[in-house]
This record gives sequence, structure tokens and C-alpha cells, in this order.
Amino acid sequence: MEQKTLSVVERKEFKKGPAKQLRKEGKIPAVVYGHTEPLHISVDAREFSKKFKVVTENTIIVLEMDGKKIEVLVKALQEDIVKESVEHIDFYEIEKGKLLKTHVPVHTVGNPIGVKEGGMLEQIMNRFEVECLPVNLPEEISINIEKMDMGSSIHVRDIALPEGVRVLDAEDATVVVVSIPKAEVVESDEEDESEEAAASTEG
Repeated sequence: MEQKTLSVVERKEFKKGPAKQLRKEGKIPAVVYGHTEPLHISVDAREFSKKFKVVTENTIIVLEMDGKKIEVLVKALQEDIVKESVEHIDFYEIEKGKLLKTHVPVHTVGNPIGVKEGGMLEQIMNRFEVECLPVNLPEEISINIEKMDMGSSIHVRDIALPEGVRVLDAEDATVVVVSIPKAEVVESDEEDESEEAAASTEG
């Protein structure tokens, strides 16, 4: 996975007043949590918005501070919807060589046979909780659904995963299904009832 860098500055004051002043100066207050004491930092708002149009839980970011580099994941973003700005960021430090747990988005590829025949595609799970080494963390997990027939489904156990990645969700959990339209089901039931009635009459 491609890593992106972000320049940060350590901050010594953590109260609301200094944090508010930082935002006025175009900075974002942030905290790095992990295997050490929490590290309070500030991030340049313009740099962050430019480099990270979309931030997910599996985006590895390298924080650069006073010659040091810290690899982190974004665990929480506090946003102001009205101002369309990020007000605060919680980072989580990851350690090289140690397994990490996070979420990875799930994307489907292709148009199922069942959909072409009138079925409806339903994606039940949009992300997986995974465990892997930082170096093996994928940007996404893709599922080819082209051969899915109407009424068929794909479960967690059916998916080929990238090397070194383990999904922590239940193996029998349904990820995607091509359902049969209700109207078609009702029509089929009515046909069965008609056949039963005819058989009864003949008897």
C-alpha cells in the first residue's frame, strides 16, 4: 500500500482555548495514541485536505516531526459539517512487525448473470475487519461477482484474500447476494397453488 506523509508539530497546550486558536491559524489539533503515552500534535489543515481527499481506517500515514517518522492510522475524525472542515483527528500508532486490526472496504467487480436476468444485487457487507501486518494491509478487497446467478450468494469463507490478511468477521456472514424479485416469487407460488388445486380436482 502507498504511504503518504504529513508534517506535524508537537503541541504543549491541550485546552479548548489553545485548540481554538490553532484552528484560526489553519491548524488541526490532533492526538496520536498507541503503545506509548498520547502525543499531542497539530496538523496543517491545507496540507491534510490536499493530500487526503478521502480518509479510511486502512490509510497508512507517516507523520514527520522533528526528524522522526511515526506510522499511524486515522481512528476518528471530528468534522464541522457547516464549515466543511476537520476540527480534530485521533491517530493510532502502528508498530512494524506487529499485527494490527482495522477495517478494509469491500468492492464488487462485474455485472452478475443473475442481475442481467432480472435479479437484484444486494451488498450486505461494505467492509471487513481484518488482521495483518502493516506491510500487508490492502487498500481494498475486491470480489468478482460476474458469475453469480439469481438466488446465489457469496460468504466471507468464499473470498480469496491477499497474502497475510485474515478476516475477523464470521465465515458464514453473507457479503453479497443476487436476490429473486418478489413479484417473481409470488407468481411462482400462485402457479404451485393452481397446480395443486388442479390435481385435487382431477383426483
